[in-house]
Amino acid sequence: MAGWRHEPAATWWGPVARRGTGVRTHTWCGPAVTGAARAASMMKLLVAKILCMVGVFSFMLLGSLLPVKIIQTDFEKAHRSKKILSLCNTFGGGVFLATCFNALLPAVREKLQKVLSLGHISTDYPLAETIVMLGFFMTVFLEQLVLTFRKEKPSFIDLETFNAGSDAGSDSEYESPFMGGARGHALYAEPHPHTHGLSVQELSRSSPLRLLSLVFALSAHSVFEGLALGLQEDGEKVVSLFVGVAVHETLVAVALGISMARSAMALRDAAKLAVTVSAMIPLGIGIGLGIESAQGVPSHVASVLLQGLAGGTFLFVTFFEILAKELEEKSDRLLKVLFLVLGYAVLAGMVFLKW
Repeated sequence: MAGWRHEPAATWWGPVARRGTGVRTHTWCGPAVTGAARAASMMKLLVAKILCMVGVFSFMLLGSLLPVKIIQTDFEKAHRSKKILSLCNTFGGGVFLATCFNALLPAVREKLQKVLSLGHISTDYPLAETIVMLGFFMTVFLEQLVLTFRKEKPSFIDLETFNAGSDAGSDSEYESPFMGGARGHALYAEPHPHTHGLSVQELSRSSPLRLLSLVFALSAHSVFEGLALGLQEDGEKVVSLFVGVAVHETLVAVALGISMARSAMALRDAAKLAVTVSAMIPLGIGIGLGIESAQGVPSHVASVLLQGLAGGTFLFVTFFEILAKELEEKSDRLLKVLFLVLGYAVLAGMVFLKW
């Protein structure tokens, strides 16, 4: 054809495709290979997050429903398992410490640096740490807000579930609505006729709004834990976060199940409540996936803020809900410290594992 001139095929070399460089056409370096590898990595990460959604939901659902079906018929076995639950809870505290300081905080710093570089902003102010602390204060505010409007001592989840048989109660007027409950009572003691705490059965019968507020209080930080999983771009951090979230939330679910068993709640009603609470972490993961899949500066900013807030939630759960409750008990103090260190060491050591 007139005016048509044959040129060598374009080849990939470095950051751009160059024509007529004399490079062999089968030599491929740079974006083509990088793009394919990135696509495979993203697909692998997506599958891991979906498995995390299914896994956490299943663990929480089983943990909350099995006590309703089984523990009610074997009180002695339940009391013997209290020590194991307590040690597992302390182990989960160590896992959450490593999750916050070894996984989430470095991720927030790295992503925040990228966001600032896009805006050509340079600062030495510890913005990542400040965002994490904002998440911590937000969680404390949410807890106290729920307790303020309830105006009654929570009895939804009995913290005795997590403690190894100590008769010493807490001096605090209220316990956390996330894991809180009346302290200093036997695990399966009958409710006192003059108690001001409401059981799940009473709440579901008298005020659906109150029951909804309790479910919200139990689930609020679960959404942020799910967000932390959904926003992660590192497979190793996804695995470490999953371990921490699964351990803690399964124990919360077991406590919820025991509380429902104590209140003699019907299995059908217990299943509805358990499904609602168990779905919160998958919901958070789904929201995180949606944000992470979006492109542009706004999605990066949202990812940084939400991961930082999630880190603050992990801080709250670790120090206020787990360690404050477990380490004040008289029994097995040093053993709990050992399990705390082990929990941290396991997650901190996972950085050397390639998944």
